[in-house]
Amino acid sequence: MTDLDVPRPVLQSVTDGRLAGFGQAARNTAPAMVLIGVFVVVLIVEGVAGGVGGWGLSGQALAEGRWHTLGSHMIAHAGPAHMWMNSTALLALTAPVMTRLGGVWSVRAWVRYALLFGLSGLAGAIVFLALHLFGQIPMVGASGAICGLWGAATRIGPDGYMVPLRSSPVWTQVKAFLRMNLVLFAVLFGLVWLSGGHGGLAWEAHLGGFLFGLFAMPRLVPTVGD
Repeated sequence: MTDLDVPRPVLQSVTDGRLAGFGQAARNTAPAMVLIGVFVVVLIVEGVAGGVGGWGLSGQALAEGRWHTLGSHMIAHAGPAHMWMNSTALLALTAPVMTRLGGVWSVRAWVRYALLFGLSGLAGAIVFLALHLFGQIPMVGASGAICGLWGAATRIGPDGYMVPLRSSPVWTQVKAFLRMNLVLFAVLFGLVWLSGGHGGLAWEAHLGGFLFGLFAMPRLVPTVGD
């Protein structure tokens, strides 16, 4: 996951139809800062423990009874560079999404954000496992969950209201999502091929997370009086 080419209206902080100021937008990155703190701690633990293998999700891991990897893979990363790329995308997308979910001072907004992040990551994991049911190479990273935030942000119009699925802004973001994954796939494939190693882009997790966020966001936004 890397920096996302998201049009400015989507990244504007939005409330119930009114644009928020910069200070409020910055405060609404608080959930991302908490997650990044968790990423850093896990990365340190990985280094002490000798690797990321125990945190990764794969068909083999589940066959061995390591069901915790359905969640642990979302907070583990393959290294500092991987974590940094995911963290920059997470920061960019959290502000508009968190603002529309109710803002940093709303407990319900934190719960909605946690559900969106966790369920998007789980949706990405399901799609990944469906196509690699007996796979042995573990998947790690918050990319699936972050793509869920991207899908959710795609539904936010400049006035803060949800835009329909069949609309130009949504189609623009879907194309941007596909382009980004194609570029990342090509780059990572080339690097892996040149190094003679294993691995690559878990595009399946990206797709599952993005679609979940795209469809779930309208159901997560607070209603009048909520």
